[in-house]
Amino acid sequence: MEALKDLRSEIDSLDRELIQLFAKRLELVSQVGKVKHQHGLPIYAPEREIAMLQARRLEAEKAGISADLIEDVLRRFYARILCQ
Repeated sequence: MEALKDLRSEIDSLDRELIQLFAKRLELVSQVGKVKHQHGLPIYAPEREIAMLQARRLEAEKAGISADLIEDVLRRFYARILCQ
């Protein structure tokens, strides 16, 4: 059972890292929004979203991760940001 405890501990650690990465990503997206606003650019760029999602789907597939899962996570980020 010690092996199970160790594995769960490692998962917990990775979850904390993911949260920090999500926070950093949200901060960077916020900065992008400010730069776009300063330069009179539209906040939402559908062509950028499509290209980014396609690229991330490919990266996910190469890593053996569900492309749909990654797209779902990223779309949730977009939805959250666009609501702010």
